[in-house]
Amino acid sequence: MKKIVFILLLVSSLFANYMAPMHVPGSQLIDSKKAYEMFNNGVKFIDVRPDRFVKNGKIKNAYHLYVGSFSKKNLNSIVKQNEDMVIYCNGQRCPLTAEAIEKAVEYGYTKIYYYRDGYPSWNHYKFPIE
Repeated sequence: MKKIVFILLLVSSLFANYMAPMHVPGSQLIDSKKAYEMFNNGVKFIDVRPDRFVKNGKIKNAYHLYVGSFSKKNLNSIVKQNEDMVIYCNGQRCPLTAEAIEKAVEYGYTKIYYYRDGYPSWNHYKFPIE
């Protein structure tokens, strides 16, 4: 049991100082104001967080596609390659958005918006959630 606790503490400390990159090649960084504008214009949002986070809320009408299930087929079932999409997760300390964007770029998508501030910021501004 002590060994498991030690491993968990070690792993969590490795990511404690992680900050998501300011730029992910193939995407355009947007802030909450721009994200909300895009939301109001009907752009599709993709939440790449694990189920346990999404159960507590997500951006209204966002599609949930956990980064672990991120495949070309699954992504194409939500958004076509020539459509705008906003990808987000749990904010600036979450590595999942960058990982998902890298995969989407690899699949040939070009209209990718990187909402680095993600769900915490969206919720902070009291924008629509479900």
